[in-house]
Amino acid sequence: MQIMILSDSHSMKKNDLIKIINRHPADYYIHCGDIFMPYTDMNIDHFYIVKGNNDHPPVPENLTLEIDGLNFYIVHGHLYHVDSGIHELEKYAKENHIDVVCFGHTHQPTYIVQDEITYINPGSVTYPRGKYRYPTYCLFDTKTKKVTFYNVKNDELCDPFQTEPKKKLSFRHIFHKKK
Repeated sequence: MQIMILSDSHSMKKNDLIKIINRHPADYYIHCGDIFMPYTDMNIDHFYIVKGNNDHPPVPENLTLEIDGLNFYIVHGHLYHVDSGIHELEKYAKENHIDVVCFGHTHQPTYIVQDEITYINPGSVTYPRGKYRYPTYCLFDTKTKKVTFYNVKNDELCDPFQTEPKKKLSFRHIFHKKK
């Protein structure tokens, strides 16, 4: 099964978020909080959302779901102090037999597999932070447990974990003759 994971869309309009969702039809959709304001129901089957630190809609602070035999824990992450690391999420996941933790808040893509638990932060679809400066979301395949990240701007596959961004050749570089 394919699961689209998004987070931190903040002031994005509902229709713009739906456009992103429609790019990759999935079996499930997870939003890890800080959704657009004002929030109204998405009317999308298998769409799950949790409340972020900037949200006020009547949605849960966290969710535990079983999808395709995997136990998912969905949370924004601010209450687990994810800005300082995933230590508190690790403890929760181990104590509660969680297979996949989906979280947001940091606006930085994260993909870690540790002690057979997968931790995924899709980044932010509007305001990226960290080394990768493009808005992102991801798809998770429950069979392969593979995560694929996408750049929101051009909908192309991306690797937000590359150590150095690819350099674009400038006009000056292309036409400058070496002496």
